[in-house]
Amino acid sequence: MNIQAITPLNFINNNVRGAKFSNNSTVIQPKYKNTLAADTVSFGSGVSTMSKVSDFVEAQVSADSGRLNRIATTYLDVLESVALKLKEKGFSFDRVYCEQSPVKSPKSYTSKIVRSGKFKVPDTIRATLYCNDPYNLSLLNDVLLPEMKKRGYVLADTEMSVKDLIKRGYIPTEEELKNTSIEKIVPDLDIRLDDVSDQVLKLDPHLRYSISKPQKSGYEDIQMRFIRDFDKKKNPVQHELIILFGPHTAIAKHEESERVYTHLRNLDELRVDLANKKEIGSHAYRAGRYIDLIKQMFRGKISEKLYLNAKNKDLYDISDEVPVMFSDTDVSMFENYFSGLRDRINSVYSEMRKGAEISDSAKKQLAKDVRYDRSLLTKIHDSLRETIEYYNYKHDLKNG
Repeated sequence: MNIQAITPLNFINNNVRGAKFSNNSTVIQPKYKNTLAADTVSFGSGVSTMSKVSDFVEAQVSADSGRLNRIATTYLDVLESVALKLKEKGFSFDRVYCEQSPVKSPKSYTSKIVRSGKFKVPDTIRATLYCNDPYNLSLLNDVLLPEMKKRGYVLADTEMSVKDLIKRGYIPTEEELKNTSIEKIVPDLDIRLDDVSDQVLKLDPHLRYSISKPQKSGYEDIQMRFIRDFDKKKNPVQHELIILFGPHTAIAKHEESERVYTHLRNLDELRVDLANKKEIGSHAYRAGRYIDLIKQMFRGKISEKLYLNAKNKDLYDISDEVPVMFSDTDVSMFENYFSGLRDRINSVYSEMRKGAEISDSAKKQLAKDVRYDRSLLTKIHDSLRETIEYYNYKHDLKNG
């Protein structure tokens, strides 16, 4: 792929495949295609190639940081005024919290591009509102969105496959049923709350395919992205807004991200090829299973409990907490899972070395991948052990 000089503004909202957006639409629009085949880019397996691209993008984002920070300050001003007006409706705004990182850092920005293979990074500018009655979707539809629109902020558009829309209640046409990978233009709104599907009629017609589910970790929120209405015909800067239950949920989100999610996500950065090997009983299959077991353990032992405790405090004023800790049996099980994962990954690489037709260059790359994965596994293991010790220490302090 030939990468042209692209400004960060173009990265922020890349009009994918020539799609024509209209934010005032009341129906889901079909997607139109021009010359681009995709909004994704493959950086190849070469580390040097990825590094060069990352450096290029990071430098351009850094150069644009002043403008983005000014836009972010205006956005926070707007949200503060909206929260003040809607205080009696249960909305609130923590300016200090939001000012910690209102603009995605250049390093985080480029990291997301490399991980996803997409130049579109929709959370470049982001902020958080609290709402103590988030399950009442009329507050979102009839109160918050109109107040934002008064101030010139309207929901951006995004693309979603028919397959994913069907999960949200969309009834496809016969043509769409034949190819559910077809993408359609929809408002960029994701209601990730537990059991609110029965409130779909509280949403305007064009928003009724915006209800999904909480994350596997138990994390719930309402996520949306705005653009300024006068930017619609240009390359609009996207402004992300997350609605949380309250400050305890914000604290839990930060803690879970730092101590659990970041480390579990690194398991997806392993270079060993597990995705295309689905044979039950194979080394790749079992390695994938160990990864799933490790993720399930930490989500169940930590993430779900953190979010449950925070939700109880923010929504129900219940201070009692479900304890977050690992027993000796849990620790032993974790070590067994990780040992099994290492063994299976080593076995996958052994099978690859024995391949009938493997070139010298492929052997060199394979050796690099082995070293990389062993180093990454050690880093992940040590980080997760630190997480276990952190929560066990906190638990002992509370009960000491």
